[in-house]
Amino acid sequence: MRNIWMVFKTDVKTLSKCFFACAVVVGIVLLPSLYAWLNIYSNWDPYGNTGGISIAVASLDQGYTDEDGVYTNKGDDVVADLREATSINWVVADSEEAARQGVYAGDYYAAVVIDKDFTYKMFHMLTEWTGKPAITYYENAKKNAVATKITDTAVESLKRTINENYLEVVIGRTMTQANLLAADLTEDDPEAAVKGLFYQAKDLLAGCQATMDAFEAAGQGGAADYDSGKLAQAIEDINSNLPDASKLQQTAAELDRMIYTALQKAQRALDQFQQAAADENGLLEARKAIEEAAAAMGQLGDRLTAWADRLEQHLVGHAAAKLTRDIAAKCYELQNRLAALPDQTDLQTAIGDCKNIIAAMGNMAGKLTPTADELRQELENVMGQVSRTMEGVKGLGDDARAVRDALADTALAMDETIALLRPAADRLAQSVSETIDKLQGLTSDEYMNVLLNILGGDPEEYGRYFSQMVQTTVTPIYPIENYGSAMAPFYTVLAIWVGGVILVSIIKPHARPDGLIAPKPRELYFGRYILFFLLSQIQAAIIITGDLLLLKIQCLHPGLLYLAGSLTALTFSLLIYSLVLSFGDVGKAIVVVVMVLQIAGSSGTFPIELLPQVYQKIYRFFPFPYAIDAMRECICGLYGGYYAEQLAYLLLFAAAALIIGLLIRRPFMGLNHFVEDKLEETELL
Repeated sequence: MRNIWMVFKTDVKTLSKCFFACAVVVGIVLLPSLYAWLNIYSNWDPYGNTGGISIAVASLDQGYTDEDGVYTNKGDDVVADLREATSINWVVADSEEAARQGVYAGDYYAAVVIDKDFTYKMFHMLTEWTGKPAITYYENAKKNAVATKITDTAVESLKRTINENYLEVVIGRTMTQANLLAADLTEDDPEAAVKGLFYQAKDLLAGCQATMDAFEAAGQGGAADYDSGKLAQAIEDINSNLPDASKLQQTAAELDRMIYTALQKAQRALDQFQQAAADENGLLEARKAIEEAAAAMGQLGDRLTAWADRLEQHLVGHAAAKLTRDIAAKCYELQNRLAALPDQTDLQTAIGDCKNIIAAMGNMAGKLTPTADELRQELENVMGQVSRTMEGVKGLGDDARAVRDALADTALAMDETIALLRPAADRLAQSVSETIDKLQGLTSDEYMNVLLNILGGDPEEYGRYFSQMVQTTVTPIYPIENYGSAMAPFYTVLAIWVGGVILVSIIKPHARPDGLIAPKPRELYFGRYILFFLLSQIQAAIIITGDLLLLKIQCLHPGLLYLAGSLTALTFSLLIYSLVLSFGDVGKAIVVVVMVLQIAGSSGTFPIELLPQVYQKIYRFFPFPYAIDAMRECICGLYGGYYAEQLAYLLLFAAAALIIGLLIRRPFMGLNHFVEDKLEETELL
C-alpha cells in the first residue's frame, strides 16, 4: 500500500512542478466535455428548423364546375394551404418542368406536381370511375440523405391532407343529396315515406354488396396476364366495330345491382305476405308489396332480354348472353308466380317455390358479369372474324391494348375501393335493418322526426367529421423535452470514453519503480491508475455539469446522473488503462476499435432493431449500452430496478478490466517491454 501511495504522490509532485504539464492536464480534462457539449447542442432541435428545407409544388389542376355553375379547384386549395405552412419551405413553381429542373439542379430537395384532372377525379371517381386523384413526387436523394427522409414525411403529411379533403368532398356531396331528399318528404303520409325510404336504402345496400361481389369476381380473370401481341397478330383493324368494353362492364355491374335489388324486394315481399297471412294484420299492404315485386321482376326480365340481345350483337356466341336469357326466363316465371300467389290455397308451398326461384336466380346472377378472360376470348373471336373483311384498316392493336390497360386500372382501383367500402356497407346494412325493426309502433309524427334527424344536417360538418372520424389522444410515456436531451446519454458516454483514450495517449500508463521498496506489479498498476482515476472523474463531472447547467438538458434525477457518470468513468478508465498497460500499442488499437464498434452499434442513436444482425448479436458484450441506458433512466424517469441493474452490468466490465490488468498482463510483460524498446530505437514511434 505504501508503494501505491508513493507512486501517486510522485505523479502529483511531477505535475505541480511543471507549468506546461499542468496546462496539458487542464486540456485533458476539458477536451472531452467540449466534444460532448458541441454534439449535444448540434442535435438540440434539428426538426425545429425544417422550415429551411425547400420543396417545390406545382399545380396543373384545371378545376371543375358543377351542375350549379360552382367552380372548385382543389389543387389551388392545396397550394394555398402550403403557402401558409412553416414547417417546410414550400416554393410554388410555375410549371412541372420548372419544379422538376429545380430538383435536378439541387435548388429543391423535392418537388410535388398536382395532376391536371385532380379536382375532376376527386368529384367523379365514385360515379364515373375516372381513377384516383394523382400527385407526382420527385426527390433528390443525392443532395442529402437525411433531408429526403424529412421530405418524405412532409409529402406523406400532404397526402393525408389530400385524402381528408377527398373524403370530405365525397361525404359532403352525399349528405347534400340526403338533405334534398329530406326536404322533399312533405307528403301527407310520413310513415309510408319513412318505411319506403328505409326499404329502398336496404335494397340499395344489398345491391351495392352484390355489385362488390361481382367486381371482385371479375377481378379474378387475370387481365394483367393478357397478351396484347397475340391479339395484334390475330387481327389488323376493326376499330370502328370494337364494342365499348367499359360501357359493357358498367352495364353488367348495373344489371347485377338491379337483379339483387329486385330479388331482395321479392324476398322481403314474400316474408311480409307470409307473416300477414298468419295473423291477418297488414294483409292489404302485403298484397301491394307482392304486386310491386311482380312488376319489378317483369321489368327486370325485359331489361335482361335487351342486354342479351346486345351481347349477341357484339360478342358472337358469348356465354353471358345465354346466361342472361336464362335469368330473364326465371324473372318472368317468378313474376307469374308472385302475381298468382294471393289466390293460392297452399300458401306455404307456393311461397317456398318462389323462394327457391329467388335462390336459383341469386346463384345464376353471380356469374353474369363476364370475366376478363371471357371478354378477351370473345373479343379475339369477333375481331378475328371481322378482320378478314377489313384488311385495310390499321391501329386495332393499340386500341385493344388501351381497353386492356383501362380495365386493369379500373380493376385495381375497384379492389382498393371495395376493400374500404365493404366493411362500411355491411355495417350500414345491419344498422338499417335494426332501425326498421325499431320503427315498429311509432306514431306518424315520430316517423317524420326520425327521418329528418337522420337525413338533416350540414354537409360541410358531416364532411369534416368523416374526414377525421377517429380522434387520437397521445399519452407520452417518459416524455423528453427536446432531441438534444434524448441524445445526451450517448454523447456523454462517448465523451467519457474519448477522455480515457486521451489520457492513455498523453500520460504513460507504466509507473517507474524509482525510490520504491521491492515494488510488486500490482502496486505499480494501482499506483499509476489513481492518477487516471482522478482525471477521469474530473472529466465526467465537468461533462455532466455542463449538460445540466450549460445546455440545461432535461434530467429528472441529477444526483443519479452524476453517479452513473462516475461509475462509467471508473469502468472506462480502468478498462482502457488495463488494455494499454497489458498490450501496449496493440492495446491502444483495441481501444480505438472498441470505440468505433460502439459508436456504430450501441443503440445510442438508432434502435438496435434497425441495425444489421451482427450488431444486434454483439452489442451487449460492450459497456456502452449499459452506461447509456442508466443515464436514460436518470434523464427520462426510473422504472423499477432497471437503473441499478444496468450499473451492475457496467461494473462487470470493471471487474474484467482488473482481471486483464492484474492477471492476463503478466505473460505479456516481457514481450511488451521488448516491443517498446524496439519502437524507441526507430526514433519514429
